[in-house]
Amino acid sequence: MPSSVSGVFDALSGRMFYLKQKQTVLAENIANSSTPNYKQLELQPMSFESVLQKAGRTMLITNPKHILPASMAGANARTFESKDTVETMSGNTVDIEGQMAEMSKTSMEHQTVAAIYKKLSGLFKLSAKSST
Repeated sequence: MPSSVSGVFDALSGRMFYLKQKQTVLAENIANSSTPNYKQLELQPMSFESVLQKAGRTMLITNPKHILPASMAGANARTFESKDTVETMSGNTVDIEGQMAEMSKTSMEHQTVAAIYKKLSGLFKLSAKSST
């Protein structure tokens, strides 16, 4: 497979992994919505430039038993405390309604990216069948 094609798959996979991380952060925020002094966290947004850089220079895995380095798994996203929140008397800053809405939005985006990945995979399978 040409590197540009694998770059597209890498970019889609990276986006799905990022969205999975975001769902995890949102779930932790929701689970701690009544924990005193818990500060709502956000995941650092994924930039388009970073995706292009990763797609252009990827490492090869020579053995499927090798462990993926964090740079290939997309585990580079960082969390930080939300600044646009209101602190309750208990010190908690989780906006439960906002987090639930963001969870829904993130889930829909993950489904969309997964559908694109599936369609693209199907096109390549169809192309490979017709060329033989």
